[in-house]
Amino acid sequence: MTQKVRCLIKVVDPQLKSDEVVTEVRYLIEDLRDLDGMSQIRFEPHLEIRDVAEVQVGIGFEADAGQLESILRRLRDRLYYQPIKTWFCCQILDLQLQIETHEADDLSGLMAATQDGLLFSPVRDYLAQAETYSRTHGELSPTELDNLNLLRQRLGLSVAAAELLNTRAAGPYRTQAEKRRHFEETIQAEFSRLRSHDAGQPIAPKDIWPVLQELAENLGLPTPEAESLYQQHRQRYQADLQLKADQQASKTAAETRLAAEARAEADRQQQIQQAQSHHDQYQALCHQALANGLYPSEFDQGRLDQARRLIGLSAETALGLEEAARDQRYGGIASAVGVDYGRLRSLLHQQAWQAADLETEAVMLSALDLDMQPITAATVQRLPALDLATIDGLWQRYSSGRFGFKAQQQVYRGQLQIQQDERQRWHGFQHAVGWRDEPSFFSRGFRPYYGLIFSLEAPPGHLPTWRWCCPSLSHRYGLEVEMVEAVMAHLNQCLPLEAAPAPALDQPPIAREVASAS
Repeated sequence: MTQKVRCLIKVVDPQLKSDEVVTEVRYLIEDLRDLDGMSQIRFEPHLEIRDVAEVQVGIGFEADAGQLESILRRLRDRLYYQPIKTWFCCQILDLQLQIETHEADDLSGLMAATQDGLLFSPVRDYLAQAETYSRTHGELSPTELDNLNLLRQRLGLSVAAAELLNTRAAGPYRTQAEKRRHFEETIQAEFSRLRSHDAGQPIAPKDIWPVLQELAENLGLPTPEAESLYQQHRQRYQADLQLKADQQASKTAAETRLAAEARAEADRQQQIQQAQSHHDQYQALCHQALANGLYPSEFDQGRLDQARRLIGLSAETALGLEEAARDQRYGGIASAVGVDYGRLRSLLHQQAWQAADLETEAVMLSALDLDMQPITAATVQRLPALDLATIDGLWQRYSSGRFGFKAQQQVYRGQLQIQQDERQRWHGFQHAVGWRDEPSFFSRGFRPYYGLIFSLEAPPGHLPTWRWCCPSLSHRYGLEVEMVEAVMAHLNQCLPLEAAPAPALDQPPIAREVASAS
């Protein structure tokens, strides 16, 4: 019996008008009827709605499989002379090939696959290789997919056909995890059946292993892994039988139950220890990946993803461990009100001092939900202590303690010891941190914001500035005494200098280099 192929050809070029599409379809029918053996073919119109009317945009027909090569050659010749975007689809049995192109050369691969009636030979070759890969490791790895893609190109198969064959080779469970889960569910079902079986005619667990082994081979699971899963369930099943026997036999049932609970607890503790070990391993890898920057390189991220899959961590857990490692190495960014301090940390890590100062203003206003309005003596009390500690910790870390709120508190405390008058104390503080020069006949001495020093050469406590509480930056960077006292009082409450210092953490390479240079 001659094999039949079902074809559908559509003109899909968006540049053509409806009447031009109809004309092209008519010419297509005439070209195909001129082929040997095609004069009696019944062409079914394929209609689509265009401009509120049904338009024939293509044709469907059934022909002998041996005519597929000449059909493709005729389509290729049409595209050589008039490159109109065309969609072609053919189906033989459960194999479907399709392509959309305006390039004649794109049809060469399909034509090569149909020469001398060898359409199924490339399919068999490709499917055999895909099945070999799938059965070897249980799933198609990235490297195996690359090899299959090269084979697909060499055999002239389309991407869609290769995807279909990949799916067939992998079976209904495409990944190793899915296969393992299905296998374990089957084991559970088998042992549940054993438990519910008539006690007078028990089924030995060893009798079900050959069938389970065959299932593992069909799924592509390694036999040792499959047997290990089987043995685990077999041991639990036998423990249940023993427990029932002990309960029926004597008073030792209670002791047996306690022993089983002890074993279960030991298993649970072992799982907890194993999970903790996996967490520690992954976090150590995160520290290695973050050794040269805030975020892993593409290569290191690939290694982390591979490690996460190997040890069975969820994406959410892995992300949390990576964030914890980043916080340990580059400073935490915790917030009591949901403010994201990631950009501030990144700018400070880059030593972009002025950009970091502007970002500090933005996050502090965000912490109080102020729409670019300066913080006042009344609103400063609402700044969360956790957020102030986060901002101060980042500035201290990346300036080696030169900048930050605590550095400013230290300078201000020094002024308290030498100045009794609030205004004199405030002026002395401004001079000490470099926010004010000596007053002159023309100026009160306040420096404009653009005149401040945004480098490690600035005096201690110079940054971050207090832009966020300045009523105006249009002329001079000046602050009111009342505001300064309110800010300092709140900082002393939230960041007391008498508190024990936080444990020292490794400085990032950039901060160490800058600190040593200064």
